[in-house]
Amino acid sequence: MDNPLLIVLFVITIIIVSVLVWLLQGYKKLKQDYRILSNSINRNTNDITGLCSAAVSVDTRVSDNNEQLNGIMEKMTDIEQNEQHTNLPYHTAIQRVRNGASIDDLVQQCGLSQEEAVLLIRLHGDK
Repeated sequence: MDNPLLIVLFVITIIIVSVLVWLLQGYKKLKQDYRILSNSINRNTNDITGLCSAAVSVDTRVSDNNEQLNGIMEKMTDIEQNEQHTNLPYHTAIQRVRNGASIDDLVQQCGLSQEEAVLLIRLHGDK
């Protein structure tokens, strides 16, 4: 080992082998990180696909609920209109009470029972 050229070549070889070992370890680490990231991306893709499917399902249910609510609102409007039409006979009786009609007048002219006439006079008559 007296030859300096041989010593330099030996040192260079050791350095090259050390760098190769270091690069190989870095490669293995990068390969492992790549697998982890790839798995994570696949899980995220599956999650997004599931969320999109669920969103479509929820959107369909919301649309169905809106249709049902619109139907219910129409029925409520019809019921309110029917109640207003049903209350019209009492409207006439209430107007007569406010104009001073007696119990007998209400029974004869509006077709109310004695009790209904008394109640309307108590509720809508002069205080």
